[in-house]
Amino acid sequence: MRAVDYLADRAFALACFAAAEALVFGLLWLVEVPLVFILFAGGIFLAAFAAALLRDFFRKRRYYGRLLALLDQMDEKTLLMEAAGRPAFPEARVVAHILQCNGKYLNDQLAEQERQSREYREFLDAWVHEIKTPIAAARLIVENDKNPTTLKLDGELRRIDALVELVLYYARSGDVEKDFRVESTTLQALVHAALKACSRPIIQAGGQVQTDGLDVPVCADRKSCVFILGQILTNAVKYRQGALRLEISGKAERNRALLTIRDNGTGIDAADLPRVFDKGFTGQNGRRFPHSTGIGLYLCRELCRKMNMEIAIDSEKGRGTAVTLAFPTESMLQGAGL
Repeated sequence: MRAVDYLADRAFALACFAAAEALVFGLLWLVEVPLVFILFAGGIFLAAFAAALLRDFFRKRRYYGRLLALLDQMDEKTLLMEAAGRPAFPEARVVAHILQCNGKYLNDQLAEQERQSREYREFLDAWVHEIKTPIAAARLIVENDKNPTTLKLDGELRRIDALVELVLYYARSGDVEKDFRVESTTLQALVHAALKACSRPIIQAGGQVQTDGLDVPVCADRKSCVFILGQILTNAVKYRQGALRLEISGKAERNRALLTIRDNGTGIDAADLPRVFDKGFTGQNGRRFPHSTGIGLYLCRELCRKMNMEIAIDSEKGRGTAVTLAFPTESMLQGAGL
């Protein structure tokens, strides 16, 4: 609180005091009271008024300054008034009561939203596990009766399974790190698991895969990394031009390991590149391919962030896309508490 703001707020009181002083001064002057006594009495009243103003100003500045300092320090802003304690002057007590009631309302609303969100995630978890049973049963039927029709059906079932997995990761995106299990592995093992999971659509796309330099040790959550790689491979299949060509290479650096997946697909418009990781963004490719969701790369970025990894995309329209994942070293993960 600045002194000039405080005085501006008290401008009417100051004007009333000045008018009263002038009136008393005039009346005493008219009854021929000696000037020295008039000045002495006026000085006493002025000093008393100034002392009251100064006490009020410093008391309020100290209180509001403490409030602002607490506000900067606290994570739970709605608990500010509980931490500040009872104010010493009436106006602040009124404001504190209003803020306390408002904070209680907001906390109740947050608690209710958390409860609903938790129930929603629990429902989705249960739904995903339930839906996987008929999907697995349908795929088993396809395996026992292979023909051109059932093979097409198997492809659609795999797409459904992948979308169900996407829903599960999206529902858990807020606290997916609770399920992390960081372990020592290699880029080769992660790539092999992802290629195996996506083998059918890659084969159907006439895919050829070249790998190089994947014998690089990394520390990561295997399940999440396979999901990320699966999303990248799925996009490569979806946005391919002609027969699919994949170049997968690894590289060890001082503090990290790099994994690059390059395809020969349609590429991404330069204007869309800065937003490819935004939730729900599909860009120009999304208009040409109606099944795009704009969720896959968003989840990849979120998972990478929570595993202390980095993900970057380089693309040129009509010439393919390269996705690079940067895996941290074991020492970096220990420093991040993973």
